[in-house]
Amino acid sequence: MDGVKRKLKIVLASSHGGHLTEILALKDVFHGHDCFYITYKGKTTGELEPAYRFGLYFKNPVLFFTIWFSLIRIFLKERPDVIFSTGAELAIPVFYVAKILFGCRLIYLECSAQVEAPSLTGRIVYPITDLFLVQWEPLLKRYGKKARWRGGLI
Repeated sequence: MDGVKRKLKIVLASSHGGHLTEILALKDVFHGHDCFYITYKGKTTGELEPAYRFGLYFKNPVLFFTIWFSLIRIFLKERPDVIFSTGAELAIPVFYVAKILFGCRLIYLECSAQVEAPSLTGRIVYPITDLFLVQWEPLLKRYGKKARWRGGLI
């Protein structure tokens, strides 16, 4: 089966707003694969399908603990191969559950707004990512050897 691409199950994880806009701008990259979203509940995410939506977990201590169990149930049901995220904080539990418990491949694209300083989310997920992309060359020095720059992707 040389040259034949396997259809992957991909999670597109992001908060709403600019991070989601960046994922949607890359929609063609994921064409031909089985994708679903993990995001927040909101006006901008209401029409995304298929999707799992959460409340703002970082503002609610109960949601903060329950999101981890919800993610485990989602991954047991969906069995994703790859997790892709542009941030923000929602990527943290998604990435750690996916990597530690399910061995998923993780791809993180640092938000285009991060020109010279790494984001908090980027710093937290960097150690466990399989591919870490930045959109601005100055960020290479701030992250380290694993970071890759291919120009502005969005």
